[in-house]
Amino acid sequence: MFCVIQKIQKKKLDEYGAAKELLIDTDTYTINGEEITEYIYHYSEERFERPILDAYKISIHHSYRENGKVKKKQWAICTMGYYEIVEYCFDDKVIKSVLDAKIAEMGIKKSQFYRMVYDKLNLLEDSIRVEYEETEEYKTHKEHQAILTTHRNTKREFEKLYGKDTYNRIYDVYGVVRNKEYLEQLIAAKGTAEKAQKAQEEYKRRSEKEQWKRFEEHFGKGGGSYSSTTNSNYNENEKTMLKEIYRMASKKFHPDACGDDGSKMKFLTKLKEQWGL
Repeated sequence: MFCVIQKIQKKKLDEYGAAKELLIDTDTYTINGEEITEYIYHYSEERFERPILDAYKISIHHSYRENGKVKKKQWAICTMGYYEIVEYCFDDKVIKSVLDAKIAEMGIKKSQFYRMVYDKLNLLEDSIRVEYEETEEYKTHKEHQAILTTHRNTKREFEKLYGKDTYNRIYDVYGVVRNKEYLEQLIAAKGTAEKAQKAQEEYKRRSEKEQWKRFEEHFGKGGGSYSSTTNSNYNENEKTMLKEIYRMASKKFHPDACGDDGSKMKFLTKLKEQWGL
């Protein structure tokens, strides 16, 4: 049993060559009274011609003897065009259920079948791919793919900084600035937002520092009645309140939460012992 790949000629040209151009377009719409223009892209309708009519008929042949006579059996698998060899894989061109039935009829394992086919098909594909990759169609298509990959990656990183649905309002698919005014607005807004965030963080840091200072002075330096008290001085209601104070404070002053060296949590643990909890 063996695989045969027979070269034949198609009657019709392949009409689905790669697009010759990657074109810039605009999409304008209105949201809450604001007119917004995005710079989008599409492929040109003009495509590369595909003049090669070669196609390849794949089949499995089996010769055997029956009553002293040589008999032959063939199974037609599929036909792949020249350009399909480099654009698709073998499994894209077959119907799985039909192929499974044929393999069962052959009486062989799937692995044996695929090995027979790919031993022949891989050599053919390598030969065709070398030719195809020298064509203007292939080079243009690869260039378009590279442009789109760069576009998507740049857009993703830009919108991490400036928010969703902002990139296409400024840049086209080639990375050219189309709306400088909106870009400057985003940069200014980003700067203002960062300043506001830093100010808020600084205020929070100072407030927490001041709160901790008052807490430490009251409970740790003799300024309050708890600095030298023992467990016998608290009734059950007071113990319950102290446990709640410890629980809330431990969340706030845990090193992972406040980012210090652990000194606050150590002091809080010391207070817990003093309170007899």
